[in-house]
Amino acid sequence: MSRGRPAAGLCDSCRHQQLVPTTRGSVFSLCRRSRREPERFPRYPQLPVRACTGWERRQERG
Repeated sequence: MSRGRPAAGLCDSCRHQQLVPTTRGSVFSLCRRSRREPERFPRYPQLPVRACTGWERRQERG
């Protein structure tokens, strides 16, 4: 989690999360799974996400 941004719950460790900054300094958590399955996954889920059937662990860069 970055400084100044609220925790997004499971999304913060999910490979499908994309952080979307705005010109006003806000950052939104976009679920990329919503592109293929919008009926199951909201584009911008209500945070913090505590349970998600689409969650997959993000690979650590190394």
